[in-house]
Amino acid sequence: MSNYSVLLFHSIDDRDLFSLKDLGNIRPELFETLIARLKKEFDIVALDEVVRHISGGKKPKDRLLALTFDDGPKSYAVHAVPVMEAFNVPSSCFLITGCIGDAAIYWRYLYNFCIHKGFGGELAGFISDEYNADIGRDTIISFSRNHYDTEKNRRIMEKLLSYVISEDEYRGQEKDLFLSLEDIERLKKNPLVGFGIHTRTHPVLKCLGNEEIHDEIAGSLEYYRSRIADNVPMFSIPFGRLFKDYDERTIAAARALSIERVLSAYGGGNEEGQPLYNIRRISVHEGRLADGIDHFNRTLHEPSVPDEYSEKEKRLAGLLSGRQ
Repeated sequence: MSNYSVLLFHSIDDRDLFSLKDLGNIRPELFETLIARLKKEFDIVALDEVVRHISGGKKPKDRLLALTFDDGPKSYAVHAVPVMEAFNVPSSCFLITGCIGDAAIYWRYLYNFCIHKGFGGELAGFISDEYNADIGRDTIISFSRNHYDTEKNRRIMEKLLSYVISEDEYRGQEKDLFLSLEDIERLKKNPLVGFGIHTRTHPVLKCLGNEEIHDEIAGSLEYYRSRIADNVPMFSIPFGRLFKDYDERTIAAARALSIERVLSAYGGGNEEGQPLYNIRRISVHEGRLADGIDHFNRTLHEPSVPDEYSEKEKRLAGLLSGRQ
């Protein structure tokens, strides 16, 4: 059976930004080398084509690969697309619509900035106060993802920008993090580029109530359809680990908005006939490439679903079936 891989990238940036540090950023020169090697071993096609193969709409074919980028980073336009154009490689970019043009500050970037800038103690203290828990610097990120609360997160950000670093200072030091509408308009004319949605603010959806989940997806969809393209886009789930970062309610909310093609992010390839609400992706970052690009490429020939997720996928299918 043919197995189709979808790769997940984030920023491809050569700037020394604390917001991006250790968050999956890949240096442009390494990214170019990776794309050149992938091009030699795989047929890199648009995500839409991989979806058509999964749905059985095209004759099975081996060695197909699609490239996706989450968050809508500025570096997608500055570094990633020029490299992929040089190799005639298509890709899809999933946008945090509330952050387009750096309109809003992405909470994860601000937390990351504070941790790497030396303000981890202050951040840990604010989190401890909000959640009435004893949080250390080394548990900030894991705790924040496992206990995400929209209002508490908002108040923590307000404290950081009031007492640790001003919003003007942060924006001055960490600017041009996201694509602008002008960038998107220009990229829309490129036949190698596609766009999708990634919620409004990139929360941990599993930690939200049903109405909040709906609002995050619906708000992102409304922005996309009014500003980018009047169609139903694919939806990439923030963080993307099944029953850790999202559950069946996210899929149900997307379906209620007529979004049938949903992407996760916990690894594994895709095969014909699997549900389109669970298009698996393999995250790519410099740590994943530490053993060499050739080693990484070999893992893509027969990518398997991590053991813990095989049972989770069955559970998800059962829960969704019960909702119908």
